[in-house]
Amino acid sequence: MHNLAKTCLVVAIALLRLLSEGTVAVAAPDGELRLEILDSKTRQPLPVRVRLTRDRGRKFPTRGIGVGALGDHFYLPGSVTLGLRRGTYLFSLDAGTEYRTQSGDFEIKRHADDSKTIEMRRFANLGDEGWFAGDLDATRSARDLPIMAAAEGLDYVSTIAWHYERGKWQSSHATVRKDVDASSEYADGRYLGAYTAFVELAGGSLLLVSDSLLEKPPFEIEPDATSLGVIESARREGMRVVAATPTAWDLPVWIASGQLDALCLLTRQNEDRGVADQDPNGRQRDKTFYPGKQGLARWGQAIYFHLLNAGVRLSPVAGSGSGSNNSPLGTNRTYVYVPSEFSGDAWWKGIDRGSTVITNGPLVRPSVGGDSPGTVFAVNLGETIDFRIAMNLASRTPVEYLEIIKDGQVDAEVRLSDWASKGGQLPPVSFDQSGWFAVRAATSNRNRYQFALTAPYYVESPNGPRISRASVEFFLFWLDELQQRGEKQASSSSTQIETAREWWNERLRDANAK
Repeated sequence: MHNLAKTCLVVAIALLRLLSEGTVAVAAPDGELRLEILDSKTRQPLPVRVRLTRDRGRKFPTRGIGVGALGDHFYLPGSVTLGLRRGTYLFSLDAGTEYRTQSGDFEIKRHADDSKTIEMRRFANLGDEGWFAGDLDATRSARDLPIMAAAEGLDYVSTIAWHYERGKWQSSHATVRKDVDASSEYADGRYLGAYTAFVELAGGSLLLVSDSLLEKPPFEIEPDATSLGVIESARREGMRVVAATPTAWDLPVWIASGQLDALCLLTRQNEDRGVADQDPNGRQRDKTFYPGKQGLARWGQAIYFHLLNAGVRLSPVAGSGSGSNNSPLGTNRTYVYVPSEFSGDAWWKGIDRGSTVITNGPLVRPSVGGDSPGTVFAVNLGETIDFRIAMNLASRTPVEYLEIIKDGQVDAEVRLSDWASKGGQLPPVSFDQSGWFAVRAATSNRNRYQFALTAPYYVESPNGPRISRASVEFFLFWLDELQQRGEKQASSSSTQIETAREWWNERLRDANAK
């Protein structure tokens, strides 16, 4: 049997309780294994995520095993001594999206006394390129965040400490409000903590992110509070505000207020093991145009593209929902370009600039003339400019195609084989007036919608940003539907809806004037 396969799964079976470093033993162990999991190049210990099943596909119970046990996975540190019991097991080991998965099977026999080293092979290092990963929607124990974030290659995780639903605040986890152990070697250089509140209302859900530990709810919410009132309260507390889904009924009101910091476009509804069919507090899609497993995510992207076409510049971000579902931390993630030293503040400044890429698979790093997404390029009247997109791409799942999105439509689709044969060059995208462009990569995974999307680059003429009449009318019609739902079903008041309508009508006048 292959030594790597044998070693790896030996690890998993041994754990009933894991210490970050030390000895772990099951009751009446049959032997002992001293395990080192290393980065193949640096030779440094590397924590990993473990998925484990018994032979013949039987599930292995993960509750109480390892750090951060959830669903079918748990985490191991880079160095551990394990007490082992007999058995035959199947396993996979992951160290985030930038390392290759190690998988196999093994059999444990009596009187094992061994020492093994496992090498995890990295195929990309986005941090060295200035791209730093974060998960903006997770409900995980702050105590366990260092090892989980390190194993998943995440630099920023603000886990949810409080959840507001059905008219009251609830602590999201028995230990989630405990602060992160900053002395942990796995916490070094990362921004981790229980700094987020999740607010769920009839008009949609919000992620409210603080700069400090939320040991108590950030503010009181009255039973009849509107979602915009919650946003204003969060702003007074100095919190950042992220729309948790793009389909939220109150989204046009939030946009008109100008108080959103970002829009979560790759959401907890696109899980590791499946995709939700609808957002319970969101505007539903026409399944004729957005059918099947990819329908909800494509509907969300269509809404985002309408926002961009209406002249709204808002960064896309991602969140896994880990803890509220069984997805591993960082399943959906945001990569932010930070040209200087990484910090939590620098990461958010990158979001403010629009320098983001969201992904649940492909690792896409675009550049236009050395500039990251969010850059605004000028085009003179009567002038046409061709923009060439340089692209670094890596993926553990085969990428099927790359798309250049221009003003919400596919301007060019390139099969990966064609892209590779042309030396990694994408066709130019041309502009003679204001607009925007982005790149989307999709994998061949048939079980779920696995993609990456860059934040847009903007092109602006002396006439100002692109404002599409059709896209503005899309949101005005949305407001009409929101008004018809009535105040009992929506969390925006009639006054707030009318104020938002005035803002969108002003956009419509701007579109008509161009």
